[in-house]
Amino acid sequence: MAQAQKVLVVDDDRTWQVFLFAALQDTFVLKSAYDGEQGLQIAKESMPDCILLDINMPGRNGYEICKELKSDPITNSIPVIFLSSKTSLQEKIQGFEMGAEDYLVKSAEADLLKAKIVRAIQQYHEKKVMDEKVNAAQTAAFEALSGSADLGRCLRYVERTYSMSSFETLAAGLFQTMGEFGLRSSLMFITSDGPIFFSQGSQDMSPLEKEMFLASHKQGRFCDYGYRTFCNFNLVSMLIKNMPLDQPERYGRIKDTIPWVLGATDGKVRALNEQNALISEIESVQMSTENLRHQFSMAVLNLEKIQPDSTKSMEVIYESIEKIKAQHKIIADKAKSVASDGDNKTELGSNEIFPVMWICFNRFIAAFLFFNCQSIIGIANFLDVFRVINLQLHFSHAVIEYDIHGGR
Repeated sequence: MAQAQKVLVVDDDRTWQVFLFAALQDTFVLKSAYDGEQGLQIAKESMPDCILLDINMPGRNGYEICKELKSDPITNSIPVIFLSSKTSLQEKIQGFEMGAEDYLVKSAEADLLKAKIVRAIQQYHEKKVMDEKVNAAQTAAFEALSGSADLGRCLRYVERTYSMSSFETLAAGLFQTMGEFGLRSSLMFITSDGPIFFSQGSQDMSPLEKEMFLASHKQGRFCDYGYRTFCNFNLVSMLIKNMPLDQPERYGRIKDTIPWVLGATDGKVRALNEQNALISEIESVQMSTENLRHQFSMAVLNLEKIQPDSTKSMEVIYESIEKIKAQHKIIADKAKSVASDGDNKTELGSNEIFPVMWICFNRFIAAFLFFNCQSIIGIANFLDVFRVINLQLHFSHAVIEYDIHGGR
C-alpha cells in the first residue's frame, strides 16, 4: 500500500483549518501551523509533500514565508499552494513571483482543492525523480570527465619522461603529476647502486618511512595503512599519504590510475639503470685508454734515452761475433791437421766447439737481459743477433764436419 502524502496547512484562521482537515484528512496526512515561523520550522523538520499557505497572517505574511522556503536548498522543491481570500490578479502575480506552484481562493470547492494538491504532489515527485536522474547523469559525466582528465595527466607525464635523464628529474616530474591529482607522496627507486629515496617538497625522509618502504616493497601491488597507501612495482615504490577514504569513487579511481603511472616510471628507472651502467663502462674504457696513452708516451721517452746505449751494445756484440768466427777458423784448421786420426778428431771437435758454444750462450743471455729490461725494440735487436749467431754456429759446425770427413 502506498504511503499517504503529507500536507502542511499554514493559516492563522482556525475555522478554516477545521474545514480543510474535514475535507482532506481521508486522503492526506495533515499537519497544521498557525503562523509563518511555526510553518517554516515544521516544514524543515517533517518535509511535507505539499504546503497550503495563507497570505495574511500575524508577523510575516505568506509571501515572505514562501520566498524563504524557496530560497532554502532543503525546502525549495516542496510545492506551495496559496489559499487566500484575495482574488486580484496582482495578488496572483506576486504569488507566482515568489515561486508558488498555484493560487486558490478560500471559496474553492473541496474537490478542486484536492485535485490541485494531488497534481502538485505528483509534479513534485516527478521532478524529484527527474532531479535524481539528472544528478546521477551529472555524476557519471563528472566521473567520465575526471577519468578523462586523469588519463590526460598520465599521458602528459609519460611524454615528459622521455626527456628525463636522471632519477632526480624523474622524481620531480612524478611529484608534479601527483600534485595535479591532489596527492602528497614520497618515492623509492631501486637503482644499480641500491635504493634511493625522494620526498615531496624536498623534505628529509624519516628512517621509519624508509624502513616501511623496504618492508612493503615486496608485499604486493598495494599495501594500505589507513589513509596511507603504498603502490609497488619491481623498481619503484610510491607512498600516497592522503588517500581519500571518505570519497569511495575517487579512492577507486586513484587505485586504477596510479599503477598505470608507476608502470611507466618502472620502465624509465630500468632504462636509467642501463644508461648509467653504459656510461660507467665508457668512462672505464676512456680511463684505460688514457693509461695506455701515458704508458706509451713514457716508453717512447725511455727509448729515446737508451737508444745510444743500445747502438753501442750492438757494436760490441757484432765485434764478439767476428771473434767467434775467427775462433771457428782456428778450430777448422786444427781439424784438418788431425784428419787422419779418427779417434782424436771427434774428441778434438767436441772439446773445441763446446767452449765456443758456451761463449755464444753467455753472449745470448747478456743480450737478452739487457734488451729485455730496456725496451721492446731491444728484444727485437736481440732476436736479430740470435739469428746471426745461430746461423754462424751451424755454418762453422758444417765446415768442421766437412773438413774432418775429408770433403776437400
